[in-house]
Amino acid sequence: MHNHCSIKNIAALNRDAEKRVVYLGLVINLILIIAKLAGGLLVSSLALIADGIHSLTDLITDLIVLWGLKLASRPADHDHPFGHGKLETLASLIVAVILLVVALGIIKEAFSCLNQGAPLPVDYRWVLTIALFSVFLKEYTYQKTISLARRLHSPALEANAWHHRSDALSSLVVIGGAIASWLGWIAADLAAGLVVGGMIALVALKIGYQGLEELVEKAVSPQIQLEIETTLNQFTEILAWHQLRTRRVGRGVFLDVNIMVPGEMSVATSHAIADRLEEFIKHRLPYLLNIIIHIEPFTAGSD
Repeated sequence: MHNHCSIKNIAALNRDAEKRVVYLGLVINLILIIAKLAGGLLVSSLALIADGIHSLTDLITDLIVLWGLKLASRPADHDHPFGHGKLETLASLIVAVILLVVALGIIKEAFSCLNQGAPLPVDYRWVLTIALFSVFLKEYTYQKTISLARRLHSPALEANAWHHRSDALSSLVVIGGAIASWLGWIAADLAAGLVVGGMIALVALKIGYQGLEELVEKAVSPQIQLEIETTLNQFTEILAWHQLRTRRVGRGVFLDVNIMVPGEMSVATSHAIADRLEEFIKHRLPYLLNIIIHIEPFTAGSD
């Protein structure tokens, strides 16, 4: 009972930490949306406006991630015996789709403006100030979010973190465009807007690919696979193991494995060994949510 209560307390603390880091992103995105869009319209900077739209999609994805985390935290029920973890994966896919749509819109606008002739000069001082401010805030938000995402093995938080990082990188491109404008390249701002759109598209494709891998039941990464195999090899109460299968479900890992015990061992004893193995794995690999262990008797001539 004590252990069960401790697990529930840890889960509650993790959910609170998730909400705090997402709300931090929400506040910072609101500040940057106002600054970038107002500044971009004031000085006619497509790059800064594109960066502001990027921050707006950050705000939208923050809300989507909050929705995904809330649904994914629901316990298993009769209709969803394996839990709701894939709803978090769904949230990350929605983030990817939004990013890709925004990226294509920015790229189209940049090409359209370039084809219409020479753009208006841009006041690089305002652009530099706002973009530098954005880089500082977004990189700070990225570091806070990615640290928590990796600790909790959360795909939705990790997708959101990379969205923050892509916003910081796009602001760096805006800075480069402002400097180039200052040095006399009149189309630098539009070129920077084009690069920002391309960067956002690449991030969207990366997040979407990772989400699709989970939906098609791809095995865990080689690193996690090695951790599981090493843990199984360290458990000395079984004779051997084989047919290890793994898959990701949201932030967790599901696995099933066949273990071999002496053929003369009783069902009760072998079942107790399987229970101890499950606890052994969970103690060393806390991101595992579901473990299925199949017991096989080992006899002379067994493979």
